[in-house]
Amino acid sequence: MASNAGKNMNIQGEDGSTARLLFTPACGSGPGLVLLMPADTAERTISARATLFAEEGYTVFALRGISTVDDIDNAAYALGALPEATGGPVCVAHGHVGVSAIQAADAFQAIVAFDVDGLAGNPNLVLACPCPIVLQFGTRGNNDAGNTAETLRANINGKNGSRIYAWPDAAPGFALPGDGAFDSRVDSLAHSRTLELIRRVVGPYYDYVALFTEHIRHEFETRDVDATMATMIDDPYVNHVATLAGGVGHDMLKRFYKYHFVEQNSKDRSSVTVSHTLGPDRVVLELVVRFKHDQVLDRYFPGIPPTGQEVELATVLIVKFRGDKVCHEHIYWDQGSALKQISVLDADHLPIAGAEAARKVLDEHRPSNIFMEDAWATSEGKPI
Repeated sequence: MASNAGKNMNIQGEDGSTARLLFTPACGSGPGLVLLMPADTAERTISARATLFAEEGYTVFALRGISTVDDIDNAAYALGALPEATGGPVCVAHGHVGVSAIQAADAFQAIVAFDVDGLAGNPNLVLACPCPIVLQFGTRGNNDAGNTAETLRANINGKNGSRIYAWPDAAPGFALPGDGAFDSRVDSLAHSRTLELIRRVVGPYYDYVALFTEHIRHEFETRDVDATMATMIDDPYVNHVATLAGGVGHDMLKRFYKYHFVEQNSKDRSSVTVSHTLGPDRVVLELVVRFKHDQVLDRYFPGIPPTGQEVELATVLIVKFRGDKVCHEHIYWDQGSALKQISVLDADHLPIAGAEAARKVLDEHRPSNIFMEDAWATSEGKPI
């Protein structure tokens, strides 16, 4: 949760405009980030974006209507002089002010700019940028934005991590909450691309595997619901995709954990990690989970009394973080395989694997193509 939101910096630009607000992370300090918005941006939009980056661990200086290079330089210098800013600064800019941000690039260690107007006619500005830069364009219904993105690709320095992203599913303004074009799904994807750059350059650096290990320790070992919730943001959600079990928001999720999760875990439950993949704001865990259906398990088998059967499931968890807190979890498994293993699904004539599916994830040399023996035989001896 961001703190000090609303603290005024009182830095005035040459045109008489005043910089907006300082937002700091809950820990009180973090790498500095200058957030630049056009003059007509709504206050709630600025606050939403600044709060998001503060929750990600940055000390954010949010400005609206500051667009000259000198004003941006002054803002970067002022932010860097604050004790709350422990590194950087980096810059995130929206709309036409992105051009001025790039012109002021000497003041920043990295720049991310959204829907920037005015670059197509000056591609050398991007090529000459002294710091890594990520440009993101919503291109739906806007040929100019798409053409600009394609024109600039040849002028981007990919060797330092600079990138251009065009989002054909979203229109310009997709990353501004409250804008008519705002698209939360694409915005989430674009936000990860932003963090890919700025986390690499200035941090903060989080050990997501360790953070999630602490989260699941409270779920499965201490079975402490309050401690579990303390590892998450204020408004988290969890979705067990196969059965839609979980909760959205603090109260619903805490209710789920308290009454339908932490006390519903088999004593014989175990898991083996097959892989984990790290991103700038998430970890993807591939597991094989083993347990006995020896008690009610609402998240796996809602409405089905305990059968006493052993279950082995290949499971994928996609865990998104915001800063050092779990933001949400998507948990996937094969429900057909699960139901087959507790003998409530007649799958004798269906291509549904039981425990052998999980076991093959652990050992790729186990039999393949077991449900297509006849079809497989037809290709025997054919040239490959």
